[in-house]
Amino acid sequence: MKTLIITVGTRQIGWRCKDGVVRSLGADGDRGHPKHIDQLFAEFGIERGYHGDEHKPEFRWSVRYLGDLLYRHCVKINDFSNVELLLDGAILETAIKNGLDHIILWGTDQPEETFWNFRRADTLWLAKLMEGKIRQVYPQVEVDVWNPVVPVNKTEEIRQEVEGFILKYALDRLKDQSSQNLTLMIQAKGSVPQIANTLEICAAALMRQCPVEQVIPVEPTPLFEGETARIATEFKTISLGQYFWPVERERIVSAWKRGDFTEAAVWLESHRDRYESIYKLARHIALASNGEAKASFLELRNWSSSRAVAGLIPPSQLQTWREQLSNLTQKQPIVGISYQLAWEEVLFIELALRRANCTIAFMQFAQLAERLLYVQCKANRWLQNQVIVPQESYRGRLEDYNAGFGGLLRGWYRVNKFDANHQWVKLTDAIREKRNEVVHQGKSVNEAEIRSLWRNIGCDDSLSIFELMLQVLHKVTENQWKPPSNLLLRSLYEWGLEKLS
Repeated sequence: MKTLIITVGTRQIGWRCKDGVVRSLGADGDRGHPKHIDQLFAEFGIERGYHGDEHKPEFRWSVRYLGDLLYRHCVKINDFSNVELLLDGAILETAIKNGLDHIILWGTDQPEETFWNFRRADTLWLAKLMEGKIRQVYPQVEVDVWNPVVPVNKTEEIRQEVEGFILKYALDRLKDQSSQNLTLMIQAKGSVPQIANTLEICAAALMRQCPVEQVIPVEPTPLFEGETARIATEFKTISLGQYFWPVERERIVSAWKRGDFTEAAVWLESHRDRYESIYKLARHIALASNGEAKASFLELRNWSSSRAVAGLIPPSQLQTWREQLSNLTQKQPIVGISYQLAWEEVLFIELALRRANCTIAFMQFAQLAERLLYVQCKANRWLQNQVIVPQESYRGRLEDYNAGFGGLLRGWYRVNKFDANHQWVKLTDAIREKRNEVVHQGKSVNEAEIRSLWRNIGCDDSLSIFELMLQVLHKVTENQWKPPSNLLLRSLYEWGLEKLS
């Protein structure tokens, strides 16, 4: 979905006269331009008059009067063929081919108390002429005219009008699920600076919501060939995100390194026109980091199948990811895949520690250890083999019994023939008790407290906290499953960081 907002100036419109000459409504004999406005009045047999009683040049009828005259003529004959889009014809032709479906034309209509030397240049009727021309040539495109009654020299009033209309329009359209991929385009070449600048600032504010592109027509040189106004055939498109990329890239990289993928996606929102695949990757990994691994892997499977991603990644690497995602999204995964589904979360433990968020890292670590034991319990039928015995009060089905972290640990001790004085028993039981303190009492835990779990039972704690945690996780899966060296989420994380850096 694409919306183009054009601020309509006097140079936007030309009129093809009976003699074949295209006369511009922005050419009034000044700045070396032809006297096209005089000639257009003559075309319709009208003597050019004045606003009010003062017959001064600055009060002569201009585009406000002439635009009204031309518009009423077109409506009367039901034909806008003589209207020429001097600046925007090429832009519209290309943009509509590329998905432009809505055009908003912003004309000026200053209050009645404004002096006529300013009001006479209002473009409200030029906007209506453009609307008629566009509807005639491109009937499939929605076209709206917006003519707020506001002085063009009152920047604050213009800003309020823009915020009340453009921002609301964009945000309302983004709420529509069918418009989630909205791109906003702005063309402000022909308007007065106050309007052009306000629209550009407003559009920049929307970059967090959708991609914003500035479309700039390249006016021909010279502007006139003989008497005829020349039509712009070229234009430039600049993503507003490009202006901010050097600064925002640092913020995106910082968020990515910390594992704050939601923040990275927010910053990437305004750069989706160039980093769409990275933006989607950030959102999909964010799901996994928030405990929605299954949803994440399903989204990543679709992501890896897209044509855009295929053009960015070496085929061998992409094939590896696709195979991993195919395995991880099985409805009934085999035991090895169940282990890997759990082990993928190791990345988030490391990233939480990198953010110095020790409590979250510790809880993720303890939860992962419990989950790995649960996979082992199910795979080796600990309940059926009475490695774990339900409490006497339990009356449910055996396969539904929830042993909890403590019960799973006791089963693991029994399988490995660890007695109460075994170092691994002391360590894992201390981890369980510390986990319960955090959960039951709402306590936090710092690096020193985590390290003390190893030190207090005489274990070597010289390694990093993350390496100490990995030792426990490896021990839990020892002789059951060996973690692969190429974990999916870590590989995706590193690829995304490389692309951003």
